[in-house]
Amino acid sequence: MNNGSQELAVNPGSEILKQTITELLACRCRERPTAVAYRVLGCDGWADVTFGDHAHKVVQLGQAMQAAGVRRGDRVCILGDVSPAWMVADAATIAIGAITVGAYFTSSPEELDYYIQDSGACLLFVGNATQLAIAASSPQALGLSHIVVLDPDWQATPEDPANACSVAAFLGAPVAAPLAVLTDWAAQSVPSDIVSLGYTSGTTGKPKGVINTHVNLLGGALANLCMMPSAYHQETRIVVHLPLSHIVARVQAACYPLISDSVPHFGRSSVSYEETVRLTRPHYYVAPPRFFQRFAATILNHVNSSPAAERADYRLALSISRRVLKDRQTRPTRNDPFLAELHEACQRRVFAPLLSVVGFDELRTVVTASAPMPADVMTLWQLWGVNLKEAYGQTETVGSNVAQREDWLPAGTIGSPIDDPAWETRVDATGEMIVRGPGVTQGYWNNPEATAEALRDGWLYTGDIVEVQKNGQFKLIDRRKDIIKTINGKTISPTQIENELRGSPYIAEAVVIGEGRKYLTALIEVDPIVGLAWAREIDPTIQAYADICKSVEVKELLWAEVHKANRRLARAEQIKDFTILPEELTPEIGVVTPTRKKKRRAITERYAAFIASMYDEAETELLEKALGKKLARSK
Repeated sequence: MNNGSQELAVNPGSEILKQTITELLACRCRERPTAVAYRVLGCDGWADVTFGDHAHKVVQLGQAMQAAGVRRGDRVCILGDVSPAWMVADAATIAIGAITVGAYFTSSPEELDYYIQDSGACLLFVGNATQLAIAASSPQALGLSHIVVLDPDWQATPEDPANACSVAAFLGAPVAAPLAVLTDWAAQSVPSDIVSLGYTSGTTGKPKGVINTHVNLLGGALANLCMMPSAYHQETRIVVHLPLSHIVARVQAACYPLISDSVPHFGRSSVSYEETVRLTRPHYYVAPPRFFQRFAATILNHVNSSPAAERADYRLALSISRRVLKDRQTRPTRNDPFLAELHEACQRRVFAPLLSVVGFDELRTVVTASAPMPADVMTLWQLWGVNLKEAYGQTETVGSNVAQREDWLPAGTIGSPIDDPAWETRVDATGEMIVRGPGVTQGYWNNPEATAEALRDGWLYTGDIVEVQKNGQFKLIDRRKDIIKTINGKTISPTQIENELRGSPYIAEAVVIGEGRKYLTALIEVDPIVGLAWAREIDPTIQAYADICKSVEVKELLWAEVHKANRRLARAEQIKDFTILPEELTPEIGVVTPTRKKKRRAITERYAAFIASMYDEAETELLEKALGKKLARSK
């Protein structure tokens, strides 16, 4: 198994950045019309869609949009789950010179209202009846000329909005010469044209519309492909399961196939991502840490349910792998042929079959980004033979400007600046990382103040505080706006503390509280797979996830996990109390983004009573009254 040991390489980007996305699609259609553009999972397995087929879909939809009055520079909003239809709508919008406004499919009607009003969108695509119901409660959506439902099986009912129509009714006749039309549209576009407004997650306030051009999207895609140079000359399977309104998924689906031999794979929905990954068996995989935690839990559950002999083999293989990983990280030039051969046997007979359980047995490049990776989770994947690396990027950069370039690095850093002369990354005198390069945004839509704050003298000020280690690796300290200042005057990074807490296999997420307080506390989300199973073993009365927070026994034992983290922290950083949350942190309740970034303001508002209880001398009477039982006291 090739598990991702390639060196980073300079990408062939200078000529690509002189072209547009539409021009590159026309070129693919002209030169490789029968090559696979992407694959779609259906009842009979994977179905290939060629560049010729894809171009025809794009042109037919683009012409229908023009017939509906969409003109160059107009904004078109897309609200839908992961699907090829989302990508076609995006490509068609860009092809006719309009601007895509991506909306997360979990958006509320109020959020959709904001996106449409702020961007001035003139048309809305929705994925299916679920998203149409959101639009039906959005006054801004109801005021548009068309709401087009992309699901081919959708049929209108009397209760649906009057401006809703099926994609079949919206489309015109099939196009006789799609390549000619596409070529004509390409001739009207230039690399500096705006093609996208990608709204930020709104973790620190109202979402901002990040302006991206052809150059930005292609430049970000090229930066990401620095991690995977083999994709330029051999087919590379990619899983697309993050929301396509997220910039990472969007460039993977829409841009990678135009500049490399990457083939995106679309599953049934974002919810079924585990199935999609397992059936794709990707060569390249990028996801936030939470996904790697979930996959690791699946593998560990498989190990724990295996026969005793297999569990013994696993423990032996793990001990051998620990020796190899230690050598890789501390003595990279050491060569012990016997140990290497033994480790190869462990990889082949023990770890590869386990990785195949989740579809990770053919990985060549695997990257995590968007949040710090817990050290124990990173180490576990490396012990299994997965050369997992960390990287850093923002919506405002499209691609990763910083990534771990060396193999088998431990967790704790986000890497060093990528090996691409088009990009430059620095750390200013305050510790803030600043960057410039082809992926950097043009600014924020309708927000000159935020633009002026973020973009200065050609540099993007990321808002992230970093430390440069002796080996040149960047260590991410925290978002400047997330730094906690206690009443005692201590300045504390909550992210580092949360990362230590998340090192426990039972803790899925933690939120540190302490701004203006005497000491730090935490809200803890128990892992719904490993943590729930563990909690049920401790307390047989636990039936559902919501029961965990009621258990005195579980909280007592979770203190041991918190104490482990506290031992690795300075006194001022230690957690003095915590509350187990009665629900999972999900985008649906508005406390995290679809990529699991925490919305700290929303969290503190939703759980204000729990937070207040941790700063009372007595244990919270609120919870005790609600639960009808005494709870474990703080220690």
